[in-house]
Amino acid sequence: MRIKILLNILVLSVLAILFSSCNDNDKEGKKVTNYKEHVLTVASKKVPGVLLSGHNIVSEVYAVKKNLTDEWSAYGSIEGFEYEKGYEYKIKVSETSYLDYSMGQPAWTEVDLLEVISKDKKDSEGIPLHFIPETYYKNIPLPKYKYVVEADNKEIVEEDLKSNSILPIDYHYILYRDNDGGLKWIGLRNDIDTFGPYMIIPKNKKPEEMPESYKLLPPEGSVRGHGEWTFLDEVGNTTVYPSFDVFIGNGTKIEKKSTPPTPNTFFLYKDLSRNYQIKYPNAGVKTVVVSYSITFKYL
Repeated sequence: MRIKILLNILVLSVLAILFSSCNDNDKEGKKVTNYKEHVLTVASKKVPGVLLSGHNIVSEVYAVKKNLTDEWSAYGSIEGFEYEKGYEYKIKVSETSYLDYSMGQPAWTEVDLLEVISKDKKDSEGIPLHFIPETYYKNIPLPKYKYVVEADNKEIVEEDLKSNSILPIDYHYILYRDNDGGLKWIGLRNDIDTFGPYMIIPKNKKPEEMPESYKLLPPEGSVRGHGEWTFLDEVGNTTVYPSFDVFIGNGTKIEKKSTPPTPNTFFLYKDLSRNYQIKYPNAGVKTVVVSYSITFKYL
C-alpha cells in the first residue's frame, strides 16, 4: 500500500511539473526564434503553386531566385511589396520566425519588404509552368468522360467521340483563384505537359436554361447550382475550347476555419448534336451530348 501511495505521489508530481512547464511557455507569449535577410529576384509573372503549409491549397505564388541563385522557387506573400505584373524585381526582404504556444498555430514566419533594389520591365526567362508537386496532383482523380448518342448510325459517332474528346481526359485538373479572386484552372499530366492555365469566366444559369438533351445523361448525385464556363488564356484572349454548361455537385459546408476545404465535383456539359449532324450528314444524327465529371481537390 505504501509503495502504491508513493507511486501515485510521483505521477502527480511529474504531471504538475509538465503542467507548470506548459504554463510557463504560454506565459512567455510571442518570441522571435530566427531572423534572416535575403535578396530575391522576383519573376515578371506569378504561377500556380503549393507552398506546403496549412491545407496546401493551390494559389498564385511568386517565382523567385533567392540570394542570386539560378533556380526559380515558389515564394509566398511579402508584406509591403506592391507587385506589378510584367516587371522583374530585385528586392531585399526579412524573414522573421515566431513562436507562441498560446496560439493555434504556435510557429510561423513573416516576410517583410526591406528595399526595392531594382524594377525592370521584361519577361523573366525560364520560369516554371507551375510549382505543384506530383504528390499533390496525382491524388486528384482523372475526369470521367461520358457521352450519349441518338443516331441511325451510332457507331461512327461514338468512335469519333472516343478519339476526339474536347478536353484531354488524361490530365489531373486543379481549380484555384488568382490574386484578384478570379477563377483559374490548370491540368497536369506530368511536370512538363500542362493544360492551361486558363481563366474561367463563370456565368450563372437557371435550371430551365439547360438543354433538354442533358436529361439523357444526368449528372451523378445531387446538384446545388448551374452555370456556364468560358475559357480565356492568361492575357484574356479566347481559346480553342468552347464554353460549357456546368452542373455544380453538392459539397460539404465548412463550419470551422481549421477544417480543410472539401473536394467538389463539377459536371461540364456540351450538346454537340448540330456539330455531328454537319460532320456526318448520312448518319441520321438526332442527339449527341458529352459530359466531363471533374473533381477538384479544394475550392
